[in-house]
Amino acid sequence: MTTEGAPRSLAVVGPGLMGLGLAQVAAAAGWQVRLLGRDIDASRAACERLAAQLQRQVARARMGPQQAGMLLARVQPAAHPRELADCEVAVESVPEDRPLKLRVLQAVEAALPGHALLATNTSGLPVAGLAAALQRPQRFLGLHFFSPVERMALVEVVPGVATAADTRDEALAFVRALGKTPVVVRDGPGFFTSRVFAAYLDEAIALVGEGVPASRIDAAGRALGRAVGPLALLDDISLALNLQQIRQARADGLPAARCRPLAEPVLAAMVQSGRRGRRDGGGFHDAAEDGTRTPWPGLATLFAPATPPPDDATLARRLRLAEVMEALRCLEEGVVARAGDADTASVLGLGFPADSGGVLAWAERQGLWRLIEQADELAQQHGARFSPSAWMRERAAQGGTLPR
Repeated sequence: MTTEGAPRSLAVVGPGLMGLGLAQVAAAAGWQVRLLGRDIDASRAACERLAAQLQRQVARARMGPQQAGMLLARVQPAAHPRELADCEVAVESVPEDRPLKLRVLQAVEAALPGHALLATNTSGLPVAGLAAALQRPQRFLGLHFFSPVERMALVEVVPGVATAADTRDEALAFVRALGKTPVVVRDGPGFFTSRVFAAYLDEAIALVGEGVPASRIDAAGRALGRAVGPLALLDDISLALNLQQIRQARADGLPAARCRPLAEPVLAAMVQSGRRGRRDGGGFHDAAEDGTRTPWPGLATLFAPATPPPDDATLARRLRLAEVMEALRCLEEGVVARAGDADTASVLGLGFPADSGGVLAWAERQGLWRLIEQADELAQQHGARFSPSAWMRERAAQGGTLPR
């Protein structure tokens, strides 16, 4: 990294939605950005998309035209990895395809100077598996940005087993220089945020499979303080993409619990029925041109209605405890070192209600013994995913506080 006040250079490799957001944020923080796509045409097209993106933000009064012009002037297209030879930091942000990421990372590493920091913007692929293919794994780690990058404050910093301590420290400084909030998480499938959010989303998907109406599931999510219901959010993300990620996890040999067994059969049935997500014609909902959503009528045919249907309190309890129990497991396993890190990540990255203090602050305030009693009841009714561990019971017996 350069000294204070010196020019700073960043390579963004993979100029999709995340890459363009990162380029904008870095340019706003004073970095010179090289944007690298498949070839020079793709890189130039990405710069044109960034210009259009900035103009939309000007039109919405999120920035002035002079600022937009200044940011765009700091972003230049690159034709080949060899043009990254003077970059201090490179962030790979290509799709979540392991072979593709490996090819791109190897090509970029070969072009960078030996002191450069190399990062992958993955949402869940283990860093250690990617690092094994590199020549300088000690200078490599994960930086998980959230979309939209220009508005989301959280970045998960994911050192691999080979990542050097000074690499981690430089990455933390880089993230803070971008105006973001870093949280260090242990390497592993899904890191912290993806694991916890998958537990929440998968409980919603399981409720669909049980025949609970989509409108009631989304209403329960909103009643818990989320701006958007879980099924509407899944439609926006893409049901097909979620199914692809599940199948990739199984192909990678991940444990069954990390392959989202609750979600797969429902998502497979939806995708087979042509319901791939909002951008592909619809998912759990049909979306009108004005943005309003109505539940897809075919859900009642695909999944037999629940008899009797659960009440609203039960729906909310299942959604909330699904993510709380997963967050507690992450703390127990050392995925996050402190409950405060889990709280920061849940509020800034997962949309957990800020007035709650975060996912584990909420759990402490409810009382761990009370949550364990509720979780035991849900485990008897719905399965081991709700079962409290011996560690959780011990924490409750010791007063219900968590390491902060």
